[in-house]
Amino acid sequence: MARRTCIFFISLFLLAETVAVSQDTVTVPLHVRAGFDISGPVMKLVTKDLISYGVAASADINSSIAATAGVRYSSYRSSDVLYDFMSRGFSFTAGADYNFIKANVSQGRYSAGIGLRYGLSFYREEAPMLRYTNEWGAGETSVPAESHTGHFMEITPGVRAELFRGVTIGWNLYMRLLLSAGAGKDLKPVWMPGYGPGTSGMTTGAEYYVSISIPYRKIKVYIKPKVRETEEEETEVTNTGSGTGTGLSGFTNRL
Repeated sequence: MARRTCIFFISLFLLAETVAVSQDTVTVPLHVRAGFDISGPVMKLVTKDLISYGVAASADINSSIAATAGVRYSSYRSSDVLYDFMSRGFSFTAGADYNFIKANVSQGRYSAGIGLRYGLSFYREEAPMLRYTNEWGAGETSVPAESHTGHFMEITPGVRAELFRGVTIGWNLYMRLLLSAGAGKDLKPVWMPGYGPGTSGMTTGAEYYVSISIPYRKIKVYIKPKVRETEEEETEVTNTGSGTGTGLSGFTNRL
């Protein structure tokens, strides 16, 4: 009888340990995503000067970090009485996103974090018409097309959520810092594809993506268990009781 009782309690202890471990570990799916920026076509309805189409892809490395890459085509044209300017080309970005939401909450479906990217812009710019006035009179000329390569950094805080199975939506703000316009120290492009106005050292804006999300494997993530309030209260009561007993014992000894 004693042996059976001992075996029962040992089995119960092992079961409790197994449950505790399972509660501290969650299984999280890792995804690959491919999406399209719908803010570009929307902006085309607002301004006729800019055409911009962008796609992006990401792959979860773990429950918090995802590698990202993006490609964008932009075409910009600005006309005035004195000039006609055109710029068009492709931009490429690559970097990583960090998700601040814990794995047991996000479950691979939600993200709220920040990203860092390095960007390259390959573009051609030209001015088919340029009117000028100087001390010798007025005239008209043109600037032939030239190819340039620009460099920039991009910081992107944003959020993403699963709309329904396999489809996510998300938006992110971006702050782009110009490293080099590639057109020379004294020449600033009116518009650099993927970056924005080349005359500004920093540009800001927002993008809105609709993406297809496909899980490719699952990982187990350890979640640090929280200390229960009841256990903390019991510990405080125990410590208080121990302190009181020591005080009374000392007082009794002095008597």
